[in-house]
Amino acid sequence: MVMFRFHPRANSAVLAAPLLLLIVVIYVFSDDVSRDLDGYWTAATAKAASALMFIAPVTAACAAWEVGRIRRARIGAGTPTRNGWQIAAAALAPVVLLGFLALAVALAGARLQMDSAPGWPDAGIIASTAVTLCAHIIVGYAVGLWLPAVASVPMVLVGDYLWHVYPPALQPLWLRHLTEPARGCCMNTDAADVAGIVGSALVAIGLAALAVAAVAGSRHTPRLGHVPDSVPYTAYAVALVAAMATTAGSVSLVDKLGPDAVRARSATDLVCVNPSGTRVCVWPEHAPRLNETARTVSTAVERLRLVGVPAPDVVTEGSRQSTQKQWTVTVRQDPSFTSQDILASLTADLTMVLVTSQDNGTPANCPADPTQAAQQAFQAESELRSWLSVHAGMSPQEAQRRSDIPQTWPSVSRVLAANASSQKDWYRSTLAKVRCMPR
Repeated sequence: MVMFRFHPRANSAVLAAPLLLLIVVIYVFSDDVSRDLDGYWTAATAKAASALMFIAPVTAACAAWEVGRIRRARIGAGTPTRNGWQIAAAALAPVVLLGFLALAVALAGARLQMDSAPGWPDAGIIASTAVTLCAHIIVGYAVGLWLPAVASVPMVLVGDYLWHVYPPALQPLWLRHLTEPARGCCMNTDAADVAGIVGSALVAIGLAALAVAAVAGSRHTPRLGHVPDSVPYTAYAVALVAAMATTAGSVSLVDKLGPDAVRARSATDLVCVNPSGTRVCVWPEHAPRLNETARTVSTAVERLRLVGVPAPDVVTEGSRQSTQKQWTVTVRQDPSFTSQDILASLTADLTMVLVTSQDNGTPANCPADPTQAAQQAFQAESELRSWLSVHAGMSPQEAQRRSDIPQTWPSVSRVLAANASSQKDWYRSTLAKVRCMPR
């Protein structure tokens, strides 16, 4: 016996597929998604999952439309040859396939924008996304059983979209993590927090439980034989308990998260080399640029040592808090991110390390007026960064172009023309001026 016949021209999933897939492709290739990928699969998976804000409403609306056809046919009022779950599965199978296809397109689009991507998509994010998608489809089916299609389809489409996009505008911040897995993930230095992945899946399971109870209690649900009157009430009670339990569990997981569901990425992921006594480490997605980075960093460290800056033990992408023994560098896959950019990131971090270090003495000759002190500190910091950049190996023209305060370059240029002893004295005095910043 054929369980059901699939009629593509009459199925809402087929009709909605071209528009939905087009929207997903446009979204995935937008700057909001593509700018933070940088070869990192966890970020790519999370960005692909964020397309749920389009996929879930459309597929849920398709589910409401498909069950509306069952409702109009009054199958529940007759004597069907299959039970309601089989009929629901037959109606929703194309819709579920559309949802998974759209997610696959989103993931493929993210991958196409990465030059190289070691590893695999994040399985936890994918699983949570799949659970969330299926739950929203079930909710759409339940609403379609209780309301006619003319009301259920727009209600589900708009309501589901607001479910995804409105929570980030609300307080407390953790509300946003109940509706989308791994929201806000991730820069290369971050990993997706498990709480942000599991929390949204638990809420989705609770929604699905309520939807299943609503389906069981609808008089339009096809049934084989008579169902005792107590069954719907039992289903409601069980679903309510399940929804309360999953919601409570989800809130307990996410209530300590900030705006992004991220945690520090494990340093064990780093790929390292040890040239010239300074260990250089980058993330695995940047491994093709490790040798280039190591050469650039080693040269910069040696040149800076000659002007009085102590060499670090480690220069790494993975440092959350830099110290004089551990500097931070930034690397990108993008070919337009050159060795000059690597130097700029290194000297910017080094400047902050030197300014905030407790080993560099106390501020001297600071103006009494806090405004003047801050202005002097900003100017001195800009001069110091430019001076460090040139000594690290950056061309003077490039250092001038990157200067935060271009007006300070003439004084830096004069210092660079002086002898080594004078430059070391200037370095110490400028560092003291930077420390005049009011705290």
